[in-house]
Amino acid sequence: MRLFQGLILLAGLVPGLAAAESGMCEYRHPAKPSWDFFTSCDVTVEPVAGGVLRRVEVSNGSKFTTISGAEPSVNGLAARRLDRADGAECFETVADRELICIHPPGTTAPLAVAPAPITPDAQTAALGDVTFGGGEAGFCLLTEAGALVDYGACTRRENCLIGEVSGALGCLTEYQWKSGRVTQTAREADWLSLDGGAATAEGGGCMTDAAAGLRFCYATRAMSAETHPALAGAD
Repeated sequence: MRLFQGLILLAGLVPGLAAAESGMCEYRHPAKPSWDFFTSCDVTVEPVAGGVLRRVEVSNGSKFTTISGAEPSVNGLAARRLDRADGAECFETVADRELICIHPPGTTAPLAVAPAPITPDAQTAALGDVTFGGGEAGFCLLTEAGALVDYGACTRRENCLIGEVSGALGCLTEYQWKSGRVTQTAREADWLSLDGGAATAEGGGCMTDAAAGLRFCYATRAMSAETHPALAGAD
């Protein structure tokens, strides 16, 4: 039985009834592998004209919608429905060939590998517009030797996987600044890195690379000079 088929049938009995279920969500972008993830998600299923609407909230902060039917789509982007024998509900966007799958709960990640520490050589240029990946909107702050380097709106995306061999949870987090800057952090239980350098976590969403004199902070609300003195006098 295809994933959520029972929920769809139930929703179809009562117009406007939405059914909720948990699952595992997979996203893969052929040109931007750092955006890929396989993690838990919550899905709300409801019937709509000509198909079935799924509203998905992923545990890493991403959100998306899919519509299956005569004209399948993902977040309003034209997509192809993919037939899968493993019970997953999968789509591929027509323009960028992004793979989006909703798997049954407990599904094991395919080729799961814990993220490796990010080195300066692996730092990428600023990313283009997000096609549908979502993320969490907030504010980023970067200082060097106590002086303000950059502050402004940014989008946070975090992809976490459990290593198939190590069994350890590793997370790669990318912050795309409105200014065009990209900051990357990576972590496991016993290490943390900030743009490739060893870092130490602080409270309030901040971390410091003492060797480089860098301090990076992220918050979902605007920061102030009261809590971040480097902002004093900033425009």
